[in-house]
Amino acid sequence: MKLYEFEGHKILTKVGIESPFFVVCENLDEVEAAKKRIKFPIVAKVQVLSGRRGKRGGVKVVANSKQLKAFCQEFFGKDFDGEQVKYILLSEKAEIEKELYASISYDTVLKIPFFLFCEEGGVDIEDVKLKNPEKIMRININPTTGISQKEIGKITKDEDLADFITRLWDVFCRFDCRFVEVNPLARVGEDYLAIDAKVILDDNGKSRQKEIEVIEKGASTAVPTKREIEAHKIDAEDYRGSAGSTFIEFDGDPDEKYGAGIAILASGGGASLLVMDAVVAEGGKCANYTEYSGNPSAAKVEKLTEITLSREGLAGCMVAGAVANFTDIYETLSGFANGLVAAKPKVDYPIVIRRGGPRQKEAFEMLEKLAESGGYDIHLFGGETPISVAAKKMVELSEKYKIEKDGHSS
Repeated sequence: MKLYEFEGHKILTKVGIESPFFVVCENLDEVEAAKKRIKFPIVAKVQVLSGRRGKRGGVKVVANSKQLKAFCQEFFGKDFDGEQVKYILLSEKAEIEKELYASISYDTVLKIPFFLFCEEGGVDIEDVKLKNPEKIMRININPTTGISQKEIGKITKDEDLADFITRLWDVFCRFDCRFVEVNPLARVGEDYLAIDAKVILDDNGKSRQKEIEVIEKGASTAVPTKREIEAHKIDAEDYRGSAGSTFIEFDGDPDEKYGAGIAILASGGGASLLVMDAVVAEGGKCANYTEYSGNPSAAKVEKLTEITLSREGLAGCMVAGAVANFTDIYETLSGFANGLVAAKPKVDYPIVIRRGGPRQKEAFEMLEKLAESGGYDIHLFGGETPISVAAKKMVELSEKYKIEKDGHSS
């Protein structure tokens, strides 16, 4: 989960990394109140999850009330790089003597964290990476022993800077981070301040992080939908398999009665993406992307199914994935069946299921009985049927459903 800058600063503060005094505002009234706590000039920053705000006009030093009000009026509630601005941070302007760059990330190839440092920071760090990559120093970190003073000594002899680096590593470890970046890291007198803070948390560490509070973020925007929030709770409450940790809801067409599209319940890593691609390739619209994997209980899949099918404007549902080796197909599809029956109002759109693996035969027999007794339009395909073929059938049935229900196709 990406954090807003002000959330990142709050986490850095927990290990003693300081930043200029700031106030976060949500409206113009709060901006007026903040002026009593911060002296001009003030650094005003829009709070969004995308980067390079400075080069897009989202960061500005304002010298008086008129400039501050104009900046806030320009951005509050407006779109900034595809995201609505809900917060603006007002900060004291630090007297910066030198701008540096520091970050800790994770190398997915070597499977170790690494530290990056550069004597040049700020908005032009991207240019440094392109034109003078040799200026950026890298230290691979042993995740067991951490970053050593000997390794830090290769970067700096400044004890205060060395202390800052040690604290940054403390943040990365203690709070289950995937990425921590301070840019610029500013030298102000004898001190080092985090002028900006970019932090990405590992979602898998949420259950351990009781001491930090962050605003829930959506999958494709900073504002999560109710279904995204509810889906993410499923795995947090039950460790057996995965169902709901990944749930992305896509915008529908508000002008179409069935503009939400086709609900997706996918399974099996890369096959999940193949399901999405296959539906889109046939001209279908996916309402969401979610995945259940491992060997989740029927109860978890039931919850995920209820959440997925609670969306209005659906014109179909596709349950598909790779042929499983260890997933109990009967268990997971029983969960789907229970969620389907519980869905309100009753589902009348077509359902295509393409699954294969342990206890598939029992699962399909159960679903056939459900379709007959419950009046559901369920179409079953085993592992011998390519996902692309099942997806084509799904889109065809969905279009037919819309014509029969609404008199026209999208």
